[in-house]
Amino acid sequence: MSKRWLILGVFGLALVINPYLACSSKEGFDYSETDMKQAVLGDWVGSADIDGESVDFTLSLQQASDKSKTQSLAAPKVQPQCGSRTFVRPAAACWNTTTMPLVGTITSVSPALNGAVDGELVAGMSLDPSQLSLRLENGKQLSGSLKKGALSDGTITDGATDSSFSLSRP
Repeated sequence: MSKRWLILGVFGLALVINPYLACSSKEGFDYSETDMKQAVLGDWVGSADIDGESVDFTLSLQQASDKSKTQSLAAPKVQPQCGSRTFVRPAAACWNTTTMPLVGTITSVSPALNGAVDGELVAGMSLDPSQLSLRLENGKQLSGSLKKGALSDGTITDGATDSSFSLSRP
């Protein structure tokens, strides 16, 4: 009977400890804060296909602070670290990411691509590729994967229509 309680105790302890082990902070990011800033902050030139017309634009990005007034009034999306539940063991318990909030300005001859932008750059354990997401004041959203200092397959979403865009350094 004593052996049975010992096995149940060890099993119970393993269930309690496992979530903490799976979600513990792991070293291994292959970039620093400086690397992330160099990858996204500063000036960009781009081209977008809007309503069948090619529109050139410039984009200037800066790191946003927590109290930036130009950021969207919408609350940030909730991203639980280990908040999901399953009865089947998942392949990976957590996904380690780094998020940099961004603000900036986009300028073009088209009124659809003018004004202040806010958003974020999200990277995993490696900076290349990373996911860039920006919102314009008019509701358009620009998103794409930043790879090797350029973004080539970006999407501009505006409710019912999608357009494409690309970015590179000047």
